[in-house]
Amino acid sequence: MPEKLLRYKIAGFPLPLYLGILATLYACMRIGCVPDGMVGGFFLLMVIGEGLNTLGKTVPVVRTYLGGSVACILGGAILASLGLISDGAMQTVNAFVNEQGFLVFYIAALICGSLFSIDRDLLLRATVKILPTAVIGLAVGCTTVGCLSLFMGYRFLEGILMIAIPMTSGGMTAGAVPLSSIYAQALGQEAGEVLTRIAPATVLGNIVAIVFAALANRLGEKYPKMTGHGQLINDGREVRKNPPVVPTFAKLGTGLIISLAFYQVGELLHTFFSVVPTYAWMIILAILAKTFRLLSEELEEATRAWGQFAISGWTAAALTGIGITLIDLKTIMSGMTLFYFMTVVIGVLAITLTAAFVGCKIMGFYPLEAAIAAGMCTTNMGGSGNVAVLSSAERMELLPFAQIVTRSCGALMLTLGGIMIHLLQ
Repeated sequence: MPEKLLRYKIAGFPLPLYLGILATLYACMRIGCVPDGMVGGFFLLMVIGEGLNTLGKTVPVVRTYLGGSVACILGGAILASLGLISDGAMQTVNAFVNEQGFLVFYIAALICGSLFSIDRDLLLRATVKILPTAVIGLAVGCTTVGCLSLFMGYRFLEGILMIAIPMTSGGMTAGAVPLSSIYAQALGQEAGEVLTRIAPATVLGNIVAIVFAALANRLGEKYPKMTGHGQLINDGREVRKNPPVVPTFAKLGTGLIISLAFYQVGELLHTFFSVVPTYAWMIILAILAKTFRLLSEELEEATRAWGQFAISGWTAAALTGIGITLIDLKTIMSGMTLFYFMTVVIGVLAITLTAAFVGCKIMGFYPLEAAIAAGMCTTNMGGSGNVAVLSSAERMELLPFAQIVTRSCGALMLTLGGIMIHLLQ
């Protein structure tokens, strides 16, 4: 093996040792002895995820335009679609990511860690401005999609209902699936038939947003005046920076409990007020705790430490899990035409550019941060989509704002879809 390759390290391992671990994993998949539960799920996602992340950061063209995050998502989706991950391993990963709560565990750490890393005054100022920015972007994007869909033989309203709203409804589980039931009841069709029709827009919109986020990051590197490097508001006020966190085992344990406690209380409130999703309750509670200083500085620091640990340790694994279990390339390709693809791309672009313009000129945001948090995060697949987009943009600091936008705008689009579908007769 060339000496240059020997110097590479993946997940801290020298390349030959990493390849040995990867070969062991592949042999276990072929034989069918990948352990069930978190042991097999963690091992598979961390080994494959760190490898894809390294490829994305080292292969010249991929490194320049996409980066490690997109490589993890698309690489995971490609491996799954090509059958390179055995059926048993697929079941283990799907259960670990979506049923046993790995993504919930990861996203809860990110939400709390990022919220308690933001200056209190900045958080309050930005929250009241970002939703109007996102709504204006959605209005322009939906109109654009409706006009373009006329060239595919759709009616204007049909294009909005079958492409724009599924693309901006907040993902698959919280968006496209309930939307298909709403549409099916109004149209007198089977929900599965409707879901097959609208799912490609949901999945493709997510992928386009992820790619756009990577390109936005590159644009920010080329034109640094366009970006706050993760800071949303550009109003001239000085933002208080938190001192660097020095993690300890005790702090990590405390931060873990705090993040799960916020999620648990959010789940409790969701049980009684189901119209508000658990993550939305969690964000509201964290904002209130931040606003009224309910946690001591020591506890906030522990929460930040836990969030940083989750980002550094599990982001590649989480993104690969999203790609393997939630990005279905076969669904995207079913019924796909070039013009359908271009309609989705231009729709996402219209939302993104509008959010950037409104955010910059009216709301006092940095244009790139507004484009990402109030634009691209309206066309992704919920909490996992936010993680994918912000990882791709290398701006995980925007996660609280992205979650607010995704949950609020997703609920708005579901409501509008339920009303407007009755006009499509």
